Amino acid sequence: MALRKEDLYEDYDKGNQAMKRSRITIDVSPELRKRIKKAATENEVSISEYLGRILEEVVPQDASEIEEQGHPVTREAIERLRQVRERILQDRQGKPFEDSNELIWQMREERSRELGQL
Repeated sequence: MALRKEDLYEDYDKGNQAMKRSRITIDVSPELRKRIKKAATENEVSISEYLGRILEEVVPQDASEIEEQGHPVTREAIERLRQVRERILQDRQGKPFEDSNELIWQMREERSRELGQL
């Protein structure tokens, strides 16, 4: 008796759309493959399951999620932030900003003293 593919995967295909999978092939360096394999082994899962979990966390479900996340941080953006930070430190002679919590606390104390004198 010959089996057909449909017979083998009948239960798999019936109403279980979440289990349908597609294959993606990517090229990675041997070193990266070793690191992935080691990490998967340490987590006691297959390489496929390990990478699938990572991709589920990182890749948004739909386009609306991409819009909510904003723009990705690029090296250029980080470099611009570093330059702004350096300019601020130069303008302030190397002194960082004061702690705003401390300033607010001091202003409240001063205001309380003023109100107490009325």
